[in-house]
Amino acid sequence: MRSTGRRMEMIYPEHQVDYSSRRPGRTRSGTSALAPILVIAALLAAALPLHEARASDVRVSASISSTHVALGDQFTLNVEVLSREPRNISQPELPELDGLQYLSSLPQTSSRYSLVDGVAQMTYLFNYTLLASNEGSFQIPSVYVLVDGREYHTRPITVRVRPPSEGGHRPRARQPRRPDMFLELELSEERPVRGQQIVAEIVLYFRNTIEVNNFHVTQSWQTEGFWREDLNRSPTRRPESIVLDGVPYRRAVLNRYALFPTRTGELSIPSFSIRASVRQSGRFRDENSGFFDGFGQQRNVDLSSRPRTLRVAAPPTPPADGQLISALGQFRVNRTLSQDVVKLGESVDVITEIRGSGNLGLITRPVFEYPLSFDTHRPRETIDRNERSPQMSGTKQFRDVLIARNAGTFTIPPNTILVYDDIRRQYERHVLPALTIEVVRDPNARISIAQDQNIRLTPIRGSVSWSSSSQQTPWLTWWFWFALALPAGAFAYGFRAYSYKYRLHSDMTFSRREQALSKASWLLETTSDIKGTKDIYSVINNAVSSYIADRLDLPYAGHSIDDIAAELKKRNVRRPLVRRVRTLLEKCATIRYTPDPSTRDVKLDLDEARKLLSELEAEI
Repeated sequence: MRSTGRRMEMIYPEHQVDYSSRRPGRTRSGTSALAPILVIAALLAAALPLHEARASDVRVSASISSTHVALGDQFTLNVEVLSREPRNISQPELPELDGLQYLSSLPQTSSRYSLVDGVAQMTYLFNYTLLASNEGSFQIPSVYVLVDGREYHTRPITVRVRPPSEGGHRPRARQPRRPDMFLELELSEERPVRGQQIVAEIVLYFRNTIEVNNFHVTQSWQTEGFWREDLNRSPTRRPESIVLDGVPYRRAVLNRYALFPTRTGELSIPSFSIRASVRQSGRFRDENSGFFDGFGQQRNVDLSSRPRTLRVAAPPTPPADGQLISALGQFRVNRTLSQDVVKLGESVDVITEIRGSGNLGLITRPVFEYPLSFDTHRPRETIDRNERSPQMSGTKQFRDVLIARNAGTFTIPPNTILVYDDIRRQYERHVLPALTIEVVRDPNARISIAQDQNIRLTPIRGSVSWSSSSQQTPWLTWWFWFALALPAGAFAYGFRAYSYKYRLHSDMTFSRREQALSKASWLLETTSDIKGTKDIYSVINNAVSSYIADRLDLPYAGHSIDDIAAELKKRNVRRPLVRRVRTLLEKCATIRYTPDPSTRDVKLDLDEARKLLSELEAEI
């Protein structure tokens, strides 16, 4: 343990063998007695596991910006992890505090790499802002950190909190008085990269004499340039007591969101506005109230947070030896098979699971190389989100469905997936090992699939015999009646075609219904001339929605996705088909906020649109 004025740290030293110097006059017998001990020590050192030796260079320490603070002052708790090589480091586990408070449980993170005298060193920093809320001497307990799955902890730190007037410091410059009630937008990251998760908390601060009955959002919060996910289902802490500039306040988290910037440059986050219904035992004053307003009366107060501007950088250039899937955060990637042995003609699922926290909804499907003896079908994608987490986290799963056409043993080659770790600020490689599938024949199958066999057609050789049929009466032959019915059929066909064409021009509802499929199919065919992938989704949305409007005689515009789904349900369309229509239209509506999709994804969505039109044609 090393102790300085403001820093205490726990150091895990390397394994050492202490070779004491030989004192004068030592006999040869003394050296002989020491030799077996040295041999045993060397054997024990060699038997130490390799990961123990690697872990010995990890150092975890904690420090604070000041060990003596005044009541109501803020100070910083720094947790530092030192290592000679990159490590997998989890977010520190914060202890419960007595007399001190965390202003936010989300740290400010940073990392740096240095090379001193040929020795590399990685430094990971986690900074937390604390508030001195009570007078006295308090202790910050040990902070626990997981490094490569192994737990480390720091030494406790003692903090002494004095009254505001104690210490003989020079008086601070007079700060403007805070209002009795105000709204703040607090962000977990101030300098993000494109696609990184930013946890945004809408925090209400109010004096202890104010009672907040309820609140509601007064205007829509438009976060242009960000993909936004609602985290309000996560556990929100109850209002806590804090001290700001020596004045006691209450702090309550009203809403929590995950923001993912979709482009680089300066992005603005607008103000968040609410209307709160409050009651106070004494006078409540703001810029809109008089001196004698309040006195226990209930009133509505309009509050808005300050707008924020962030400068978003682009992620660094990825390595060339891996596949990007647009994953930013702390993720683990795993690939498995639903079964190792399948029968000929049966299906097997290749399951790719991505688990962790970050931009879970923006991760794209990895592309693997499969043996030619398998037919691939449209993959399935599911997201199992952790609703109780204070950030966007959970599991995203991709299932590639393979159908075996030939018997034998086949191997899916290994693959490397790149994930950008926004804490360590570098790409991590996740190596997916090779998978082996054994395809066997079903002995009970009545029909067997040929394996690499060319089908040969052999002509039948032999003499040809001719037989003459007896002469029949003309009206008993089929061609007589066919020749008789041909004029009548032609007349009926012509009359029906004329009636159909006349109705197309005179009945607008009938015309829209009959020409809906051809018009939608023509729109989908025009996508081959469009270069922008997002413009293609606009055409897909127009084709599907206009087809449904024409078939159901709806207005050309003014109907939402919910309206379309409700109209389909009224026509007794199958619920799975309605869900597929809703999913495709919602993807087309939100595609402009996401990174450019791949050509393969666009082709799959075009095929899905054509299938939907074909299935809807049979039901509406």
